[in-house]
Amino acid sequence: MYAVTGRMLMVNLETGNCVTEDIPEQLYSNYLGGYGIGLPLIMERMDPAIDPLDSRSILGFASGYLTGTGSYIASRYMVFGKSPSTLGWGDSNSGGYFGKKMKEAGFDVILFSGKSAKPVYLSIDSGEARLEDAKDIWGKDTYATEDYLKEKHGKDTEVACIGPAGERISMIAGISTDKGRYAARSALGALMGSKNLKAIVAKGKLKISIHDSEKLKNLRKKYLKIMKEDLGSLLSKYGTPTFYETAMIECDTPFKNWSSSIEEFDTESNTITAENYLKYQVKGYACSGCPIGCGGHMKLDKGPFKIESTVHKVEYETTGIFGSNLLNGNIEALIKINDICNRYGMDTISCGGLCAFAVECYERGIINSEMTDGLELKWGDAEAIVTLVEKIGKSEGIGGILAQGFEKAIEAFGEESRQYAIHIRNEGLPAHDPRWSAGLALTYYSDPTPSRHTQGSTTFPIAGYDMPDIPVHEAKGRAKAHLDNVILTHALNAMGLCLFGYIILDYKIMPEFLEAVDGREWTTQKIMEIGQRINLMRYLFNRKAGSDFMKFDFPERVLGNPPLTTGPTKGIRIDLDTMVKEYLEELKWDYKTNMPSKELYQLLRIDSYI
Repeated sequence: MYAVTGRMLMVNLETGNCVTEDIPEQLYSNYLGGYGIGLPLIMERMDPAIDPLDSRSILGFASGYLTGTGSYIASRYMVFGKSPSTLGWGDSNSGGYFGKKMKEAGFDVILFSGKSAKPVYLSIDSGEARLEDAKDIWGKDTYATEDYLKEKHGKDTEVACIGPAGERISMIAGISTDKGRYAARSALGALMGSKNLKAIVAKGKLKISIHDSEKLKNLRKKYLKIMKEDLGSLLSKYGTPTFYETAMIECDTPFKNWSSSIEEFDTESNTITAENYLKYQVKGYACSGCPIGCGGHMKLDKGPFKIESTVHKVEYETTGIFGSNLLNGNIEALIKINDICNRYGMDTISCGGLCAFAVECYERGIINSEMTDGLELKWGDAEAIVTLVEKIGKSEGIGGILAQGFEKAIEAFGEESRQYAIHIRNEGLPAHDPRWSAGLALTYYSDPTPSRHTQGSTTFPIAGYDMPDIPVHEAKGRAKAHLDNVILTHALNAMGLCLFGYIILDYKIMPEFLEAVDGREWTTQKIMEIGQRINLMRYLFNRKAGSDFMKFDFPERVLGNPPLTTGPTKGIRIDLDTMVKEYLEELKWDYKTNMPSKELYQLLRIDSYI
């Protein structure tokens, strides 16, 4: 088969059996790869209503359909299953080199069921698979785990692993590859840890077949210039922190746990800038096959926040959520925090949100120094924030409470604290404010994986999509554009494309890449149909799991209730109800029941999953 291996590995962690199965070609045609193809595979094998930490719960890994083929920008792999954090569908997306190596090791998809009686890791090599004892790496951080496994299995391996956070079933645990590329959201690291699965080691050089390699080469050459221009050029030099300073000025990034604006931030003493990050960068980093290379490795070998080795460059989200959102302007503290989160295996977005929640609760007298083990929590106190993050990683004291997520922290702090917990369905909001661009609120709220800025919106439209002229704060009239961008996002994710690829390259060129790789006839209409199918299946999983997004709360503060009194977004209120109602109408769903019609299931040929 072109582009893919056509094989899936079923791993029963209870019995130790590893069984290879063929993946029907029709599944690729209907869902492509990644979490797209993961949806039907899991729904055929698991009841979405079971507890995600039940041994019957399934954890999946899958490469994108175009990952490893040389298509722009196809490097991604995805992890998926029932989220221990949201109790609904969970998927998480990561770059690096693991996705390509999974295919070269012989598999497009790996599904884990059961729970091992002891810590283990999976080794896959050129179509062969076996479970191995992980006693020597259980308890190690992600850096040490990767070093150990590469030393044992060879430098030409790629490793996906959890750190101590995943082992302790933390609700902010992610999965690390390449010591800092993360499948961070949905707490799927906790699902992995609940199964006593420490890592996957992928090795092999099996060829990924291309239908027309010369055509693909010409396409890469044709679009290289576009990738290198404008946004691509900025990302290549600065990485995602290139957005931070503008985001602060516009109040795109949040301030003081979403309660304030740039007027309360000490910009004069702030050292966190894209340019300053370069002073600590020792080399650049690019994911597999990427011509941009937005990553980097940083070194901080002196001062109070020095680190033992290099660390991946701090990303925008980490910068915003641990920077302005905590009124923290110390760049070296940010580098240290990134290192701690990477080592322990924690989602920086939710971790930073939990820290801001704790600081505000301390400031308001809801919690005291007895609960914080004597740690005085203040806005902008870099040392205290670093100490708190370390406590969360170690699950010590108040850190042990926060590591279990927002809902458990609210239980511990008291119901009075709920209004200061900025999360949706137990997932912390990313560092983009709906008061800056209203469409984000609809994405954060309605998507089966909540609190994501990367799951399609009118705020960050797909390149080539003809956006209507909608004022950024207007609720009405967004539904069609929102839905189109959502379903395009899911299809492009399932291909394995990085989001920076599809906000730079016009999505209408993707049939060219697909046809060069697999030799089939592709159209944008077919791509959108696949995206719609994936979108609906994610909602279907959640409804079967008992999760209806309309029965959950959205943080009032983030909707502008009450509105800010200073800054560029002062006075803004977000009309979420109107956006949700229009979106459901566009989906052709019943507003009262929040359920799609059977005709829609039949049209997309997924009525067998109802």
